[in-house]
Amino acid sequence: MRASFLAFLLLTPLGHAASVIPADQVESVQKSQYDELERYLDRQIAAADKSRASSWHRDFSSVAAYEKSIAPWRGQLARMLGGMDYVKAPLKPREELISERAEHTAYRVWIPAFDDVSASGILLVPKTVGPHPGLICLHGMKGTPEGVCGLTEPPDYHNAFGLQAVQRGYIVFAPLDMNSQVKRRWLDRKALLVGERLQAIEQFKMERVVDYLQSRKDLAAERIGAYGISWGGRTAMYLAALDRRIAACAISGHFNDLIPKMVNPSTNYTAFIETAEDYAFFPRHFQLFNDADVVSLICPRPVFIEQGRQDRVAHWKDSQRAFAEVKEIYRKLGIADRAAYAIFDGPHEIHGTEAFSFLDKFLKP
Repeated sequence: MRASFLAFLLLTPLGHAASVIPADQVESVQKSQYDELERYLDRQIAAADKSRASSWHRDFSSVAAYEKSIAPWRGQLARMLGGMDYVKAPLKPREELISERAEHTAYRVWIPAFDDVSASGILLVPKTVGPHPGLICLHGMKGTPEGVCGLTEPPDYHNAFGLQAVQRGYIVFAPLDMNSQVKRRWLDRKALLVGERLQAIEQFKMERVVDYLQSRKDLAAERIGAYGISWGGRTAMYLAALDRRIAACAISGHFNDLIPKMVNPSTNYTAFIETAEDYAFFPRHFQLFNDADVVSLICPRPVFIEQGRQDRVAHWKDSQRAFAEVKEIYRKLGIADRAAYAIFDGPHEIHGTEAFSFLDKFLKP
């Protein structure tokens, strides 16, 4: 009797409570919850954008006072990127000859960074008498040090800017960074699981490149610059912000008003939130740094931004608006000539014309 009653309960609909809920109602509830959360997060983002500026207390009374006031923020930036507290390996670089040309010699170089991790890249050395200025030339996505240095065919959006630099008298180091979304996402996810980030590892490797360049007797240690495009432009920007040994910096196609670029889809650019590029997202980024804030850590050293009108990585109007904040910082310190911005009629590529003139002005004696 008891078994029959249980079977009756299991087989009999319990009134309206057991009715099938239409799919559109299920979706409506889910959409309502999604929209509610997105509105909340959008309010948090807007609040972070407004509060960030008030958290910076830059002192414009003198260049020395300014540098002192921004110094603690370098640690904040390093921590946001994932922390860079690695123990440097002994500086015992390995160099391998690639080619001899009329104007320069090319080498492949491996520089111990930490643990068994190394920084590798292509070194170009002019055959003229030194000491020479140095330039770290950072490739972007799908790029290579070989392409940057004019050692591959066909040419790409880098326009062999490392080769251009050595022809202008620079010792060039073109480092290898992870150069695809898939590689970066894979490694960054593993890094996250052990409390690290790929970007921090690569920034540390760039500091080791500076160590190596400064150790060379044919290079003027106080005249090392950084020039990068796309994600390489971002890495160059972070390098100059974190490492005061970088005497001048040029950023191509990756200086932005960060918040739209990260989370606001547009017909003018591709927002990171639309892509699988998880490695571009850092905790509390909006609360701490817009790109203009990062560049403020480069000041009072010279910085140059180049931007193509047809570039869909950084929209020139957003970039130009963000640069106005940078220009004002330099102007308040009486060094407005050390911050420059150039727009060219082209796509996402190294333009170089104005950038090299700018770098020459500050890195050559």
